[in-house]
Amino acid sequence: MIEDELHVKANLVAGEEEQYTPDFVVHGIHFGEGDPERGGQHWNFTRNLGKDDDGVCICKEIQQVTVYGEILRFTLTRHSMTCEFDEKTAKKTGVRKLHIEYSINEHAWQSLVKQAKFVFDGEEYFEVAE
Repeated sequence: MIEDELHVKANLVAGEEEQYTPDFVVHGIHFGEGDPERGGQHWNFTRNLGKDDDGVCICKEIQQVTVYGEILRFTLTRHSMTCEFDEKTAKKTGVRKLHIEYSINEHAWQSLVKQAKFVFDGEEYFEVAE
């Protein structure tokens, strides 16, 4: 069964960059609500822009879903993000539209925007609406 829309209020929000080797850097934006082992929701959007780039990786923790791409629209605002999946990805994630609300400080917002621009580099469906 696919839900039309899922609403999450994240208490954990981060934009991070992890350098595994000089040529392998993973950029990510992360949103979490509660403990995923006790019914919480954690959604991660990551990407390596190097030669091993497979596109945007969408992961619902803990290892419930991992898919690449197939996003119709991704909008990031100061207080929320909305991601619309195509039908193929909706079947895997169980939702067509993911809406996550959050409250973060200016430093966290700037980090989120910076990393999101790497994660969605070149993707026409991505927008930051400040």
